[in-house]
Amino acid sequence: MLAERLSADPAHRVLVLEAGGADHHPLVSMPKGIAKLVRRADFTWTFPIRQPRRPNMPASEVWIRGKSLGGSSSINGMIYSRGHPEDYEEWNTLGGPGWGWQEMKAVYRRIECHELGEADHRGGAGPLPVQTGQFRYPIADELIRAGEEFGLPSKEDMNDETLEGIGYYNHNIRNGQRMSASRVFLRPAMKRDNLTVVMNAHVRRVFIDQGFAVGVECDVAGRLETFECRGEVILCAGTILSPKILQLSGVGPAAALEQAGVPLVRDSPDVGRRMREHLGFSMPHRLKNGRGINHRLRRFGLLASVLRYYLTRGGPLATGPFEVGAFVRAMPGANRPDTQLYMGAFSYARTEGSRPVQLSTPDKEPGITIYGQLLNLTSEGEVMIESADPDLPPVITPNWLQTEYDQKAMIQMVKTMRRFVRETSASRYFGEELLPGSDCKTDDEILSAVLLGATSGLHGTGTCRMGRDQDSVVDHQLKVRGVKGLRVADCSIMPALVSGNTNAPAMAVGWRASDLILS
Repeated sequence: MLAERLSADPAHRVLVLEAGGADHHPLVSMPKGIAKLVRRADFTWTFPIRQPRRPNMPASEVWIRGKSLGGSSSINGMIYSRGHPEDYEEWNTLGGPGWGWQEMKAVYRRIECHELGEADHRGGAGPLPVQTGQFRYPIADELIRAGEEFGLPSKEDMNDETLEGIGYYNHNIRNGQRMSASRVFLRPAMKRDNLTVVMNAHVRRVFIDQGFAVGVECDVAGRLETFECRGEVILCAGTILSPKILQLSGVGPAAALEQAGVPLVRDSPDVGRRMREHLGFSMPHRLKNGRGINHRLRRFGLLASVLRYYLTRGGPLATGPFEVGAFVRAMPGANRPDTQLYMGAFSYARTEGSRPVQLSTPDKEPGITIYGQLLNLTSEGEVMIESADPDLPPVITPNWLQTEYDQKAMIQMVKTMRRFVRETSASRYFGEELLPGSDCKTDDEILSAVLLGATSGLHGTGTCRMGRDQDSVVDHQLKVRGVKGLRVADCSIMPALVSGNTNAPAMAVGWRASDLILS
């Protein structure tokens, strides 16, 4: 986004440094190709996390991020979800002026080319295609009708300003193909003479001279190279790697940098801290009264789906992992949806410990899944280097469910999912609850099951948070405090979570950042 908008003026010279490679692989453009891409080291960063020691907590979990042109928008589920207006009012309060809903709604309307056309809350003439669910089937339709029985309005546009409701997800897909940030914004801009893109360029640190960012040091395909800069250095490496680069550059918590052996340039206590995430829990069931789509994603059924995709750009491979979504208020007194549900007539294969592995091989037997994410967790984690070696991954400590509110909200989310399954007409499709299982009944049993089986929502924010206070990493113009000529523009600057997926908000941050820089 930044590369396209900043290079639109020929007076500017823009250099994009991408740690990964090109994004031309056919699995990138195929929406369901995500299931294969996330297991490829050439397209995916994998980060092990450190869990607090507690009973029943799994020993490890791996977080993934995109590593190619387009970043995570080249391997994600393509769900286009903007969040709730109150999310941005919170940004405005915590982060500073210019980030409230009216400003950010104007940004979204300029970005979007929504197939439903322009309206007060959405754009119809922007560069980014937004489609409502194109792959529809009877059980999915029935899930939406069950949502109406549950008290949720049925919606064609899941991004209206109330957010609460149920329907087919909106996706960044057009004609059955992924519309990543790279495809929509970067590739057209790469035709300009004033834009240079260097791939396989792993940024090691920012050079800071007398308080000014003057360039970066990179490992480019195994060679150490330096790129000098007379303008600005802008970090867009995401919630995990942007704080790592700042810390390796000497900007971060003084004690942590000293322990890692990095000379201190600027004591910035919140670099890598104050991280908040969505926490998800999957509840797969056996499918009754239908066949679902597991068989269409395995063996000969998969071959038929591939043929259909390439002949028609349709079928189950032409959409993201889940078709149906819902935003609900599970906690009493919530002023906006606090839980996001994902549903589809399929299920993933499970490990020996009976945990479903997200984006793994579909189950051999017909299945139906309801997967929930808590949207407004209050526990805070951190991303911190332990060494000055740039080749070592940072240590990620999410600190899941550390607060009483988060524990109660997670229990309530599971109960809400069960009510949807058991108290609506959807019950005719939901058979045996495979996880956590019918023997998991009390609040303590539910919480133990969640601690064992919950996974990251891959929507981390806040590790380079924007704020009005001096401990914040960047100010409301995304300038790094204490270092001139250096900004951060990605999900790490978000001072509060968004009520939904982060792909759309990440692009909106890039657009808003370009407005600030160009002005």
